[in-house]
Amino acid sequence: MNMNKKTIITILLALVAMAAQAQTFTWRIEGTVANAAPTDTLTVIDAERQRMITTLQVKDGNIVPASGTLDEPAICCITKQGRRGWIRMFVLESGTVNITVDLDLVYLIRIGGTPMNDELMSVLAVQNTDMDMDTYVKKMCEVVSRIVSNHPDHPLSPFLIGQSKALFTSTESIGLIKKLSPDLQASPKMDRLKESLLLVQETEEGKMFKELTGVSPDGKPTAISDFVGRGNYVLADFWASWCGPCTADMPHVITLYEKYKDKGLKVIGITVSDTPEKSDSVVQKLGIPFPQIYESKPMSIYGVTGIPHKILFAPDGTILSRRIASSKELDRKLEEIFYK
Repeated sequence: MNMNKKTIITILLALVAMAAQAQTFTWRIEGTVANAAPTDTLTVIDAERQRMITTLQVKDGNIVPASGTLDEPAICCITKQGRRGWIRMFVLESGTVNITVDLDLVYLIRIGGTPMNDELMSVLAVQNTDMDMDTYVKKMCEVVSRIVSNHPDHPLSPFLIGQSKALFTSTESIGLIKKLSPDLQASPKMDRLKESLLLVQETEEGKMFKELTGVSPDGKPTAISDFVGRGNYVLADFWASWCGPCTADMPHVITLYEKYKDKGLKVIGITVSDTPEKSDSVVQKLGIPFPQIYESKPMSIYGVTGIPHKILFAPDGTILSRRIASSKELDRKLEEIFYK
C-alpha cells in the first residue's frame, strides 16, 4: 500500500494527539463548607507547582461542583480571599473528590471518593485528633511510612516525606526516599530534599553546633557562636517577616524568653530569606526583646527548609533538640530543663 508523505504526517499527528489525550484525566470536586459567608469563593491551589487549579463557589454551605482535566495528579490546598495560609490538603486525581471544609481550621475535616484521598484521610484523622505530642509523632510516622511503602510511584508519597521530615530523623527520611520509585527518587525535588537531609544529619541532636554568620539589627557582624557554647541553654528561632505562622508564634517565644531568661535561657532570632528592613519592622511591631541574626544562610548550614523552625542548644554548644514540632512540646522541654 502506497501512502504519500502528507498522509503519513497526518497519521502521526493523530497518534500523538491520541496519546496526549490518553494521559489526561477528568476530575470533579464536590462537598460541604462550614463557617463560610454566602458569597465566599474558594481557590484550589496546586501546592507543589504554586499554580491555581480552579475556584469553587459556595452556596448554602455546599460546594457548587466543579470539574476539569489534568495530565497528572496534583497535591492541592484550599484558600479564600483575605485568609492567610492554606487549608491542607487533598489529591486531585481521576474521579470525584468529596471534601468537607471548615474555614476556621487549617486542615480539611474529611476527604474521600478516590483511592489516594481515602489513603490521605488517615493522615487527616491523626491531625484532627487531640493527643499528646509523642503519640502524634508515632502515629503520623506510621501512617506516612505505610503510604510511602504502598504507593512508591505516586506523587503523594514524596510530598508526604517532605512535609513530615520534622517528625522523622534525617536517616529515617532518607530511608523513606529509598522506597520511592527510581523516577521519583531522581526528581529535582528529591535531590534538594536529600541535600537538605544530609545537612540535617551533620547537625542532628548530639552534634556540636556549626558556625553561622550574619549581621545584627544595627548592621554589625555577628555569629551564632556569640551566643551558643558559652554556658547557657540557647533557643534559636528561625523565622521571617513574610511567614505568617512565624509571626503568630513569636508572642509565645517572647513569653518563654521572659519566663526563663533569669534561669539561664538565651533566645536568638535567625531570619530566613528576608531583608533587614522587613525583619526590623516586625521586631519593632512585636517588641521582640532578644538578639537577632540577619542575612545568614541557615538553609546551607543547618538544612532549614521550612519555618518556623527551632533548635535548642545545650550549654556546651551541642544540639539538644531540633525536632520541636509544636509550642506544647517546646514548653515541655524547657520545663524538663529548668524545673527538673
